[in-house]
Amino acid sequence: MEKNAVQRLARLLRVMVSVLIVCNGVGLFFVPAMTHTSPWEFFPYLENNLLTFFHARPLGEDDIFIPSVFYVLACWGEVLTHPWSNVVWLLYTGFLFFCGCCSLIILRQARRILDTVLEGNPFQMSNARSMKRAAVCCWCISALALVRLIGELFRHKSTAPLYTYNTLFVVVFYMGGLLFLVMSALFRQAAELKEDQDLTI
Repeated sequence: MEKNAVQRLARLLRVMVSVLIVCNGVGLFFVPAMTHTSPWEFFPYLENNLLTFFHARPLGEDDIFIPSVFYVLACWGEVLTHPWSNVVWLLYTGFLFFCGCCSLIILRQARRILDTVLEGNPFQMSNARSMKRAAVCCWCISALALVRLIGELFRHKSTAPLYTYNTLFVVVFYMGGLLFLVMSALFRQAAELKEDQDLTI
């Protein structure tokens, strides 16, 4: 009964993690476009520059998807062909893309662990390694966020960057890395005890 309840929860969590993996992958595709213009400039940009090219008429509800895709592809083209045309945009895009890739790795490790829970054998060395990889990814995000924060402090010559989400990234992902490392040690010890018990039997 208890085992089935744990596996049902693990199955639900696996579905949620899989959805997040898909959303993360889609989000990575849109990173250059979202960092190129602010959200309140995005739709006016589409109407003024792309929709006039496609339809030469005002923006309608059904006219948003194809121009948006063209805009995202244009941003990717600019990143790949003229990377140094706007250094700040390039660095900001690279930062968010790197963070997105690390979060994708963390989610994949979580799905691997949930797979072992569904198999009924979660105490494995592979889970300890998965937790360690997640910890490394968290610390990479935290370190890059710290570098970006220091760069922003020097660039703006004020304390304003301290009050952004970037500062939160440094603290939260550093603590997340510590938590994953503790969980990795626990999984490793549990796996070793299980191996010793199996050998004894």
